[in-house]
Amino acid sequence: MMGPRQQVAPKLFYTNINLSDRIPEDHKLRRLKDVLDLEFIRREVANCYGYNGQESVDPILLMKLMLLLFLEQVPSERELMRQLRYRLDWMWFCGLDFDAAIADHSVLSKARALWGEDVFAGLFAQVLHQCVRAGLVGGQILHVDASCIGGNVDINKLQPVLRVVAQKLYERLDDAQDPAPELKDQTPGPSGRLTAQSDHQAGVTRSNGQTICGYKDHRSVDDAHGIITATVTTDAATNECQVLGQVLDAHEANTQQRPQTVVADKQYGTGENYKDLRQKGMTPCIPHKKATSQPGRFGHDAFTYDRQQDCFICPAGQRLRRQYRDEVDRRVRYRGRPSICRDCTLRERCSCSNRGRVVERHMDQDDIDWADGCLSWAWRRRLMTRRKSCMEGSFADAANCHRFKRARWRGLIKMRIQNLLIATCQNLRKLLRWAAQPPTAATLVALKGLLSHSADLLLLMILALGRGRPSPSR
Repeated sequence: MMGPRQQVAPKLFYTNINLSDRIPEDHKLRRLKDVLDLEFIRREVANCYGYNGQESVDPILLMKLMLLLFLEQVPSERELMRQLRYRLDWMWFCGLDFDAAIADHSVLSKARALWGEDVFAGLFAQVLHQCVRAGLVGGQILHVDASCIGGNVDINKLQPVLRVVAQKLYERLDDAQDPAPELKDQTPGPSGRLTAQSDHQAGVTRSNGQTICGYKDHRSVDDAHGIITATVTTDAATNECQVLGQVLDAHEANTQQRPQTVVADKQYGTGENYKDLRQKGMTPCIPHKKATSQPGRFGHDAFTYDRQQDCFICPAGQRLRRQYRDEVDRRVRYRGRPSICRDCTLRERCSCSNRGRVVERHMDQDDIDWADGCLSWAWRRRLMTRRKSCMEGSFADAANCHRFKRARWRGLIKMRIQNLLIATCQNLRKLLRWAAQPPTAATLVALKGLLSHSADLLLLMILALGRGRPSPSR
């Protein structure tokens, strides 16, 4: 028998309704709420608020909304607050009820400006510590790389950095309310650099044949499970090799661990980085650019360096003496005597110059040679292959699941907050997948050694196996 037509008649009062009953047990936000503890947020931001005046929105609620912004790939904060009205799972995760008042989207941007980046760095560190305690961070092998982020600017309206900064300075000088402006964290780059007038902290670089005006996220990823251990944000014009030490220091501060092996591409292969890694006791798996020679001519390897005489010996047995020392490029140039080179029988295979053959040696060549001999060729190749899956997979996951490749806001500090939130979300997703997996046999054996009573062991195994829900899809 056909039932009656479904008709909606709004009720004046609703009873026996619990928002939690409408959220499935395996919902990702329910599992996230069980894992994530944000009570520290109120303590961290307590000094940002006064003792009187209008009460603010709960800082924990604001942080949850900012996490939803990246977890759910919402395009804007305005859209987030609009969808919040009819997303029951979001309202339950944020601790809101059916009749709760929805704040304006501007409270999120005001909170970011009020708190600063340290609060978001603390959130990233707390989630990372949970990953470390869960055994998701191995600590032996660390991968480092950087990726460009397109800025919230018009690429067709680029201007020299000094012109943009000078224009903004003049505008602030004309303002009577701000007679003494301070360009804090707005240091202009070299005069030859370009930037956008709408965001003069963004840098310009070339990547994959395209001009990008924006920022770079330099991050380190642990090899064990792909957990992000550090993220450092700079403008896009910053060279990756200059940030390696900063990334490693951030990794060590966040995890309290020092990696044994650091893996990166040839952009990081500089003498300064090799020297720094050698002093820190870390093994580099970082290739470097090598000098090329013309076909049929003697390459750099054909010349032998004499350390005692500080000279090179050519294939003909002649000495190339030091000519000058370049402190900027950190290279020493050696040149053969023109009269000897012109009469040399191997001249056709060496050099056609009438001024003599030139060979250069890096000031940190000893550290470069040390880095080249640290690992075997097979192990180096394996690590470099592993680097592609770890680093490129990490950046690809951020781009596909959290809108990583485009800046939401303008300014270096806001971009640091964006990258910290994205890295936090990625680590949270891995932490949730780990929590959803059943314990391994090795884990049960370890628990057996810790417990002496069989009844306690059986009870613990039952509770542990209860976590064995299917792993969520990526």
